[in-house]
Amino acid sequence: MNKKLSGTVLFVVLLSPSFASAHDPSKHKGKGVQGEIVSIANDHIELKTPAGAKTVTISDKTKFERGNNPATRADLKKGDQVTVFVTKLATGELVAREILLAIPEHHEGHKEKTSHKH
Repeated sequence: MNKKLSGTVLFVVLLSPSFASAHDPSKHKGKGVQGEIVSIANDHIELKTPAGAKTVTISDKTKFERGNNPATRADLKKGDQVTVFVTKLATGELVAREILLAIPEHHEGHKEKTSHKH
């Protein structure tokens, strides 16, 4: 009986939000490059970062996430805030391993600010 209970508890703990927070950059290997997408091309994106402009190559192995959900390259939009985990090649090229798209504030449980009144 204890094994069954332990297995159930472990299963519930692993599914809890604290363990499933894949959108948290600290849960990923390495330091991510944070910035705003200023342009998108077929094989790369241009980012505006605090350290200046960065070009990041997107490959067929690049993973995309928004919050705890998978995303795709098609989800990238100009103006999006992203954190990109890259591999820096010997040539200096930055290749994206993972791109984490920020969740817009109104999707995080906050109410949108509007001037509409009843």
